[in-house]
Amino acid sequence: MQITSISMSYFFLVVGVLSLIFFIYFKFIVIKTSSHSDNRSKIVGNMKDPDSWRNSNNKMSYVSLFWAIVSIGAFIYLKFFISATLISIFIPFIYLAAIIISSFIFSSKKHKAS
Repeated sequence: MQITSISMSYFFLVVGVLSLIFFIYFKFIVIKTSSHSDNRSKIVGNMKDPDSWRNSNNKMSYVSLFWAIVSIGAFIYLKFFISATLISIFIPFIYLAAIIISSFIFSSKKHKAS
């Protein structure tokens, strides 16, 4: 089964916009939980290891930013530089799997103090 490159480009646009929203969300959490923020105690509360949690959110913000840039770049490439062609339907599933796998890899790593 195949879909057109124009349809695929809009898939990448949606993924790019969602990734950008996640980037903003994670950065907002990191900024609001900094040591000099007034809202730190409201957000962190009685958390056992808030620095590790904050570090994990910071990593996830950069993973989200990476996928936003890649997705918007793919959108631009497919929309403006490729003529209408047919592309395999499996590409979006492989792409989403890569996003999910990279998110799990970077969110599960523990912060080690040196």
